[in-house]
Amino acid sequence: MNYEIIALVVMIFSFLGMVVIVGRKVPDIITLPNNPNFIPGRDLKEKILRELKDIVKKNYFEIQLFVQKRLYKIRIIILRLDNKIFNLNLKLKEKSRKTKEDIDFELDDIKNRLKK
Repeated sequence: MNYEIIALVVMIFSFLGMVVIVGRKVPDIITLPNNPNFIPGRDLKEKILRELKDIVKKNYFEIQLFVQKRLYKIRIIILRLDNKIFNLNLKLKEKSRKTKEDIDFELDDIKNRLKK
């Protein structure tokens, strides 16, 4: 029972504290403009875009170097891939040429046997 009284007193003081805080802020709330667009969404978006443009202008050279390095690496990777594909194609041609020669040789062998 003792705990219930303490909890009730804490709740009453908390409620009174909220009433005091709201009572102090009522004059400030009354002075606020009656504006439906209270949250400046468009202004915030424009400000962010302006800041991003300023950052890009300041760091244009660094961004350009970064992109240039990445494009160079991509070019090297593509050239390596092209070289590997070319080598695989050569191996495939060599293998198909060998199998064609083997088939031709076997056919010639069969023809010679049939002639005998």
